[in-house]
Amino acid sequence: MRGGYALFFNGSIYNQIPGRLASQPPFASTASLTTSLARPLTLEDGFAPGPTATITNTYAVDRGYRLGYAQTWNFSLQQDLPHSLVMEAGYLGTKGTRLDIQRLPNRAAPGSPLTAEQRRQIGNAVGFTFDSSEGNSIYHAAQLRLTRRFRRGLSANASYTWSKSIDNASTFGGGGAVVAQNDKDLSAERGLSTFDQRHALSVFYIVSSPVGPNGYVMRHGNWATRLLADWNLSGGLTAGSGSPFTARVLGNLANSGGSGSVGSGRAEATGQRIDSAGNAFFNPAAFTLPPASRFGNAGRNTIPGPGFVTLNASLGRSFRAGRDERRRLEFRLETQNTLNHVGYTGIATIVNATNYGLPTNTRPMRTIQTTVRYRF
Repeated sequence: MRGGYALFFNGSIYNQIPGRLASQPPFASTASLTTSLARPLTLEDGFAPGPTATITNTYAVDRGYRLGYAQTWNFSLQQDLPHSLVMEAGYLGTKGTRLDIQRLPNRAAPGSPLTAEQRRQIGNAVGFTFDSSEGNSIYHAAQLRLTRRFRRGLSANASYTWSKSIDNASTFGGGGAVVAQNDKDLSAERGLSTFDQRHALSVFYIVSSPVGPNGYVMRHGNWATRLLADWNLSGGLTAGSGSPFTARVLGNLANSGGSGSVGSGRAEATGQRIDSAGNAFFNPAAFTLPPASRFGNAGRNTIPGPGFVTLNASLGRSFRAGRDERRRLEFRLETQNTLNHVGYTGIATIVNATNYGLPTNTRPMRTIQTTVRYRF
C-alpha cells in the first residue's frame, strides 16, 4: 500500500513576466526612419518623432496576480501473484489553482452600431493581452498495471489509464496563443483540457531465445543451437483515445476586436450530435457560423479526437567474433509503426474553412532500420 501528496508552485513565471513587461513602453520603444537620396539622414532629424498619446502596450499583468500552484495526490495497492506477476491498482489526482488566464479586455463589445475602434473601453489604447491568475483545473485517473518479472526468458509490462481532465486554462503559466473568447464570460472557457485522453494502454515486452546454454531447450552445442541461441525480441503496443478539438471560426465575425486580436473565436453549436455515425471524424453539421455580431456558444474541446494504435518491434542478436569474448558482432532490426496503421493527430475544425472536417496531420508512417555494430 502506497500513497503520497505533493505541492508545486510555478516560480518560473517570475522569469517570464519581467521579460515580457520589459519589452513594453515606457521601458522599451522602437521607431523606424525612412530616408532617401532626396531626404538623407542628418543629425538634425536623426531621431524619430516623440511618442504619441496612443498607448501601444500589448501586454499587461493583473496587479493582484498571485503565484499559481498544483496539488497532486496518489494512492495505490500492489499485490504479488503467481508466475512472477505483480498487480498494481491506483488512483492519481491533480488540482491546479490560480492558473494563468489570458484575455483581451480592451475589445469592443459586439452589437453596437459604432465602429469597433470607437467602442473600445480605453479609447487611446490598442488591444492588449491581460494576464491574470484566475484559472483552475482538476484531473482524476484510475490506473491498472500488470508486470511480469524476467523469468524463463520473458519480461512484460502492461498499463492502462482511465482519466479525465477539466479546466479553463490548460497550461501552467499561460500560453501566448490561447486567449479567452469573451472577456466578460470566463465561465464559458471551462471544458475538457487540450491534453485530455480518456483511455491509454501501453504494453512492453522482452523475449529472449530459450535455446542455448542460457536457455532451457536445445542446450547442446550443435549447429541448430548456435543458430537459434541468443536472439532477443522486444517491442511494445501503445493505444489510446485522442485528445479533443475545438470548433472555431476564421475571422472576427463578432466584430469585437477592432484592430486588435480576436482571440479564440468559437463556432455556434446547432444541437446535433457531435460524434459521427459514418466514416467522418465528427459530424460537421453539429457546428455552424455564429450570428452576426455575436460570439459562438460552442464549448472548448467538445470534438473527440481520433484514437490511435501503434506497434513497435525490435529483433537482435550478438555474435562472438573469434575466440576473444570482447570481439562481438551485433545485429539489430527495428521497426516503428510495424503495421503501418494510420494515426491522425490533427483535424480541421474551422467551420468556414475549405478543409473543414478533414484530417490535417498524421503520426509517422512505418519505418524499418537495420543496425550492424562491431565491438572490439
